[in-house]
Amino acid sequence: MVRNFLLVTAIGASAFLVAGFVYGDPRILGLLDVRIGPGGLQPGAAQPGAEQSGTPEPGTAERSGRSAEAPPPGLEEAEAPLGTPEAPVMGSDSYGFLAVNGDGTPVGYSPCRPLHYVVNAELVPAGAQQLVPDAIDTISRATGIRFIYDAATTEQPSAQRDPYQPDAYGDRWAPLLIAWTTPEVAPQLKGKVIGTGGSTHYSFDDGPKTFVTGSLELDALQITEDLRQPDGKLYATAVILHELSHVMGLEHVDDPRQLMYPEIGSPEGLAAGDLNGLYELSKAQCRKDL
Repeated sequence: MVRNFLLVTAIGASAFLVAGFVYGDPRILGLLDVRIGPGGLQPGAAQPGAEQSGTPEPGTAERSGRSAEAPPPGLEEAEAPLGTPEAPVMGSDSYGFLAVNGDGTPVGYSPCRPLHYVVNAELVPAGAQQLVPDAIDTISRATGIRFIYDAATTEQPSAQRDPYQPDAYGDRWAPLLIAWTTPEVAPQLKGKVIGTGGSTHYSFDDGPKTFVTGSLELDALQITEDLRQPDGKLYATAVILHELSHVMGLEHVDDPRQLMYPEIGSPEGLAAGDLNGLYELSKAQCRKDL
């Protein structure tokens, strides 16, 4: 039986950009809640009764100077990109970006500093321990971003996760959080949503935006069931690669040949459009000021 995945994306302002896999036979699910940081919900995407005051202007997280909400700038920032992305073998324009700057360039992570990550693996399915590291290696080769695994963590996913947590992680941006979890802890994993992921971007006033941290949640129970099926590891890897691509900044496309297409019938991995989009994200500027 061909298994299909349906993705649902909701895009936020100054945002925690969220995307989710719906797993099983083709099903339609409403848009996921949009998370923005710090605090609040994007106008027009709030749940009934949600607080709207103090929501940042769409597209920016205005910062007029350093504050207790941001770490000292430039930690681990080098003079040049730390890695070289693999150039795509085939050209393709079947890609899109979750966020762009005023000049049209895509919002990405600084290639001149490592992207640290932590993993909450308390619920990782048996036999799935290597899926995340392998997917990260694939994304690293495609983007040139150097990932550094810091440690296991007990941090739980949160819709209002602070991008700066000095008590937990010191004077730096919080690392990318990857969590094997449940819908009870991460309500965005409701119904057949099997994974969500996204990143928080930061800017000064109307200046360029850059991602500084992110989060990726995987429904441990659904993936456990998937791993019992033929090609289960390939499908689980497709979920992780898709969500990591959202973390990096890719949007859905209408080309069914791409991994970033909303429905996936076979786990063939990153296609030409996905790879070209990730390659473009590798050109994000260095940010000694963040």
